[in-house]
Amino acid sequence: MSRKGNFGKQIFSSKILLIVSLIILIFFSTNLVKEIINRRDLKKDVRSLEEEINRLESRNNELSQLIGYFESLDFVEKEARTKLNLRKPGEKIIIVGDEESEVNTVQPIEQDISNYITNEIVSLSNPERWWNYFFKVN
Repeated sequence: MSRKGNFGKQIFSSKILLIVSLIILIFFSTNLVKEIINRRDLKKDVRSLEEEINRLESRNNELSQLIGYFESLDFVEKEARTKLNLRKPGEKIIIVGDEESEVNTVQPIEQDISNYITNEIVSLSNPERWWNYFFKVN
């Protein structure tokens, strides 16, 4: 029995067993550290994806509300009033503006443009107009 007891003491006290157990411990600890890092990265990814989902859901709700507004009669009425200059029966439209600025700015420009267009058309023949269209520097 003493021989078996000595053999057990020799194995547990040997340097080979110590080295082998250290190698096994290092192997398992590196795998454990890698797994912990992977889990942490996965949790970060999950959090960022959840934040993006929340952001997209709120954007989707905003767009749904905007679509609802575009389909409403209020929007249709507003667009008809502003873009098509329509009015309700019995309604009177009043446009307030500065008469002096309208007369001074609008009419001279319109007259200059009409004079330029008529002079240009009358003074140039068709081939000259084509020549100017393709080769004129201005």
